[in-house]
Amino acid sequence: MSESPAMPSSPTTPSPSGPTPSAPRPSVPGPREPADAGAPAAPVVLGALPDQRAVFRRVLRLVPVRLRLAVAGTAVLNLAGAALAVASTAVTGRVVDAAADRDMDLLLRRLALLALLTVLAAALVWLSRTTLVRVGERILATLRDRATAAVGAAPLRFLERHRAGELHRRLTGEIAGLAAFAGGTLPDLVSAAAVLAFTVVLLLLSSWHLALALLVLFAPLALLVVRAFHRRSGPAYAGLAEAEADVAATFGESLPAREQLWISGSVPRWLERFGRDTDRLLDARVVQVRADLVLNRLALVQAGALAVLLVLSAALMGRGLLTTGTAVVFVLATRDMLARSEDLAGSVGDAREAHVRLARLLDLLTATTPAAPRTPSARSDGSAGSAGSAGSAPKAPPAFGVLPARGELRVEGVVFAHDPGGRAVLDGLTLTVRPGDRLAVVGETGSGKSTLGKLLAGLYPPDRGRVTFAGHDLADLDTDQLRRRIVLVPQEVALVEGTLAENLAMTAASPDRERITAGLGRLGLRAWADGLPDGLDTPLTDRGLSAGERQLVAIVRAFLTDPAVLVLDEATAGVDHDTAARIEDALAAAGADRTLIVIAHRGDTIARATRRLTLPQGTEDG
Repeated sequence: MSESPAMPSSPTTPSPSGPTPSAPRPSVPGPREPADAGAPAAPVVLGALPDQRAVFRRVLRLVPVRLRLAVAGTAVLNLAGAALAVASTAVTGRVVDAAADRDMDLLLRRLALLALLTVLAAALVWLSRTTLVRVGERILATLRDRATAAVGAAPLRFLERHRAGELHRRLTGEIAGLAAFAGGTLPDLVSAAAVLAFTVVLLLLSSWHLALALLVLFAPLALLVVRAFHRRSGPAYAGLAEAEADVAATFGESLPAREQLWISGSVPRWLERFGRDTDRLLDARVVQVRADLVLNRLALVQAGALAVLLVLSAALMGRGLLTTGTAVVFVLATRDMLARSEDLAGSVGDAREAHVRLARLLDLLTATTPAAPRTPSARSDGSAGSAGSAGSAPKAPPAFGVLPARGELRVEGVVFAHDPGGRAVLDGLTLTVRPGDRLAVVGETGSGKSTLGKLLAGLYPPDRGRVTFAGHDLADLDTDQLRRRIVLVPQEVALVEGTLAENLAMTAASPDRERITAGLGRLGLRAWADGLPDGLDTPLTDRGLSAGERQLVAIVRAFLTDPAVLVLDEATAGVDHDTAARIEDALAAAGADRTLIVIAHRGDTIARATRRLTLPQGTEDG
């Protein structure tokens, strides 16, 4: 049996005994600081309300320079299109004046200019919109790739502290929402803002009296409404995103546990828990809708401002202070400005939601960004040098070709607890495993066997002390180096949709079909693979292989990597005795200097080891 680390506030597997209430989630921490040498560092936890400051500037720092230049070019196109559209309105007033003066030549020239401006403005608006959508999708693709790679390389402790549905929501749901915004609302939002800005300039040039009155009547009240919306919408949209993630996570967790839920009769209890999640989602949606309704007050502000302006326009025309053409321009521009304001008001809710989505995605990227490499003064065990030389400088991470194919694996005073401040699962463990050793790790359930296996494989960093291979700290090794030298075969084996050959090739060595076939033969598993319906081309599904066959897939993967250290965490528990013995013999014969560490309960597996480590005492036999 394996030891389960402390899980996040909501379990990833439903309990048949009933739902488990979710604990409050801590807020996201600030920038990472080096952990205190005397205490384990707290794993980063994603917050429900992430940092929403300078979101767009932070995004631009993550995209290539060519995309930044594309954003600048898109802004120029939008400004040019908006300027021509507003210029068309100004020329319309001149057309009216020419018609009033009965100057046909001037009228024709101005009509031709108006037609030209209208065509150019339409072309630029179309070009700017399509360019904006294309650039936005490329930026989202960049963020999607970065986020997927970051989560794939995230520390195991980070992944274990979050529900799979929450991470899935941030990787897919937030990106999908941003894509919809970039393709639909964003072009309208940018166009409306640009036209609105140029329209204000046109109003000031047409009649500063009316423009000043419009700004005094409309702008302050509109800003108050937008500010009230901004204040309420941030928490509203963040709460909605968290509630949606909880519903998705709860539903997703029920799928792999569906059989257990039916067997135990826990479906009604599980539905109650799902109902509570959907009730929270409904409450969050109500809060979000109420925040959006604040923007409806802008319609009242616009109506009042327009009524006053019409009265003022009539008075100015009566006194001869305003020409007919200018009045037409002002009416058209004012109507356009108010219409654009409505467009902005309708889009600002979507923009606020996209802002929160982007902040949540950046929160994920920040939380999964690897910490800076440790320096001698920042080592968690307080030492500044390598083993046996406390005052010397630590070894630099070696190049892959320099790292030896085989080496000694050392555990030096390792302390590890799943929760900061919690009980230490391993407390001051020291162990040396030489090349070619066969070590069995035994102990009762909860004694730290599986935790030790993950520490030896570099999946967990120790809170104190260190684990080294060939004298190099695992924390300093490149991930590719580490995965080729030390391989852990876990109890639960993950398969992907595809053929058996494709699943067997999921190793750091990326073996071809010929090498896979040869590896199966050396492990004595060729007959098993050939006995499947389509051999190596057999498609694998969620229930296509038994638990024991899944273990065989994992063992073949590990063998094909040719690691220096192979850690088997109950990897042969689901395999019959004869097959397990044959696999262990094949692994031993494949490399006499390969270190084999077996976490096991089975007596025959333990008896094959030359050494035995008993946990939690840390005593060693053999």
